[in-house]
Amino acid sequence: MIEVKDVHKSFNDNEVIKGVSLSLNEGEVVTILGPSGSGKTTFLRCLNFLEEADSGSITVNDHEVVFGQASANDVLQLRRSMGMVFQNYALFLNKTAKQNIMEPMVIVHGYSTQQAEARAEELLRVIGLPDHGDYYPSQLSGGQKQRIGIARALAVHPTVLLFDEPTAALDPELVGEVLKVMKAVKDAGVAMIVVTHEMQFAYEVSNRVIFMADGVIVEEGTPQQIFESPQEARTKTFLNRFTVN
Repeated sequence: MIEVKDVHKSFNDNEVIKGVSLSLNEGEVVTILGPSGSGKTTFLRCLNFLEEADSGSITVNDHEVVFGQASANDVLQLRRSMGMVFQNYALFLNKTAKQNIMEPMVIVHGYSTQQAEARAEELLRVIGLPDHGDYYPSQLSGGQKQRIGIARALAVHPTVLLFDEPTAALDPELVGEVLKVMKAVKDAGVAMIVVTHEMQFAYEVSNRVIFMADGVIVEEGTPQQIFESPQEARTKTFLNRFTVN
């Protein structure tokens, strides 16, 4: 369903992504782990053209886009296949929760207001906030804002959801409610690429785990392979700080 090949990205003379490739099948969840500065968030942002990679390609549902050669229409078509959830929520502060969910449907995808409102109300129920549609972001907790962000990303039935450390900005007691919604998204069959530091979530929910360091994929495997019997010394050192149950 998704094939990413040989992605490179530099900032000035600093190469932060050094030929990363991955594939993702329908309904699959891949989590990307690694220390700060490993390039995992930059890689994720390149997939959605929030950063433009220097070279490589991404193919989604047989539509290939070559980095460095993509037209505006190529980028638009790609983004229509993806939803992205940010660690800082990225909600419009002057719009209600329902309006935040509706915005991409109406502006980018051409939904009517009535269609968008019906879909937004459906998603508010899915994320457990059916009575919060008229709340503004300032009236919501961090966990509630992140759930609204997930609903917005789901609104247009994306092929894949990209999550950039979705619980990083949350107080510990709010993390669980967001991870619960993400597990429900997986159960609904939506493919996900998740950059996270939530080791237990990665162990329980992932089909595959990727460990990145210094701009490359160091090791890749099932959660059991990566967490229980990692092969690379760099992976072992990183995971020594964590335990999963």
